[in-house]
Amino acid sequence: MAKIDRVLICVALSLFVVPLASSYRILGINTSPSRSHVIVQDALMKELARRGHHVTMVSPYPEPERIPNYRKITIPIDPWATDFTKIIFENTNSRWLMMQMMPYMLRASAVPVNKTLRSPEVQSVLKEPEGFDLLITGIMTDAAFGVSHQLGCPTVVVCPNAAMAVVNDMVGNPTPISTIPNMMLGLTHPMSFRDRLANLGGFLFDEVFSFVWKYYQRQTYEEHFPPGQYPSYEAVRKNVSLVFLNHHFTKGSPRPYVPAMIEVGGLQIKDKPSPLPEDVRQWIEGAEEGVIFFSLGTNLFSSSMPPEMLSAILQTFRTLKQRIIWKWDTQDMPNKPANVMLKDWLPQDDILAHPNVRLFIMHGGLGGIAEALFHGVPLVGIPMFGDQPVNLAKVEKEGWAYVLKHTEVTVETFSRAVNEVLHNPRYRDSVQRLSELFRDRPQSAMDTAVYWTEYVIRHKGAPHLRYPGADMNFCKRHSLDVLALLGLVAIVIFKVLQFGFRLCCSRKVIKLKRQ
Repeated sequence: MAKIDRVLICVALSLFVVPLASSYRILGINTSPSRSHVIVQDALMKELARRGHHVTMVSPYPEPERIPNYRKITIPIDPWATDFTKIIFENTNSRWLMMQMMPYMLRASAVPVNKTLRSPEVQSVLKEPEGFDLLITGIMTDAAFGVSHQLGCPTVVVCPNAAMAVVNDMVGNPTPISTIPNMMLGLTHPMSFRDRLANLGGFLFDEVFSFVWKYYQRQTYEEHFPPGQYPSYEAVRKNVSLVFLNHHFTKGSPRPYVPAMIEVGGLQIKDKPSPLPEDVRQWIEGAEEGVIFFSLGTNLFSSSMPPEMLSAILQTFRTLKQRIIWKWDTQDMPNKPANVMLKDWLPQDDILAHPNVRLFIMHGGLGGIAEALFHGVPLVGIPMFGDQPVNLAKVEKEGWAYVLKHTEVTVETFSRAVNEVLHNPRYRDSVQRLSELFRDRPQSAMDTAVYWTEYVIRHKGAPHLRYPGADMNFCKRHSLDVLALLGLVAIVIFKVLQFGFRLCCSRKVIKLKRQ
């Protein structure tokens, strides 16, 4: 009997003690003013909590969902999107606008990090005796990298889009400018000579942007982590073990990656949709002709669009048999048609997963494109700024989107776009075919991200993943010093040969003269 008891005790230990031994404490900090950026990281943090890890997530946005092992700390930031949206709608050249706004955005990016690190709630968390095994941050949170040194843990960065200069240099990821179109230029493959010339300019702009970005982040970093007491800002950036990219080669240009760069495109997409709010569910399921979903994302306020643009959209909606559900940020809309439902916040992924959704009208954010692709919903795209033009240019080329500039929205153009996608089956056929490619993976995006997160913790930062080029300067990484030496040797050999040739020639001339 005693032997049986011992066996039962061993079984109990294997069931309960072992899982507890692999339960980690993970801290997440994301201070991005863009809620869509935070959503991607937050999806990973919640899943880590569901899988038994003790997770603390710090961001500017409250989280109503209650999950065991998941602690949410909200540090609000000052609103900024209203004026930003008005400027976007009033400007006809989004690329020039982004260049004009860049200095303001770079300075402003460090303010939320400063506020977050100074908050009593975060300071209290950092002093907890249990400590943390890993720090996970977003791309606008460089100044908080000192927390990883303070806690004695590695860092993982979640990038909400494709690889950029500001994250490439963290892990030494290459940037082949001849094959990878700059996300701000709207270029697609194959690139002509003119495109590649423009791409070089985009690359140089990215490098300048990255340099200035790091300048402002370094200032904030040194306020909280003074030199002499903590490693330098450059040193903690080199402590980044892994970068997750919310990108997938089926919806962007395939490119080379170092081992520390992991594609997890569609990370925020659920395997099984959550139940919709009851009024939204009834509205969608009661639409006999289907539903159109309209959202300009988390950074743009639809209520700030010009009156003539809003009028053109509403006139089009009045003529449709479909119902429309619109992410609208105020309490009311002037002259709202009866077939339009307004909500200030909507579960985008869960709505797109519903089979009754016929069309998604959106701004071109990577998150929304990934969700539409995963669920097989065609698009009408209205790009506004940033990487949105290039995102939609690729989707349009693939055949499942109709793209319309926001400066060209009229009753005629908008009505043509909406009816073309609704009634031409090629758009839905194309997205359904590409959806199969996007879904066909050895692991889901979430399973991939969870595996590598736990891998970094298990292997104490996984330094063996680090690409040696990440710690070299530009000259060494591209062997410019070696090429310079070879060039010098070639010049010396040439000079020696030249001297020898001249010497031989002069001797022959002297000999001939003597004869």
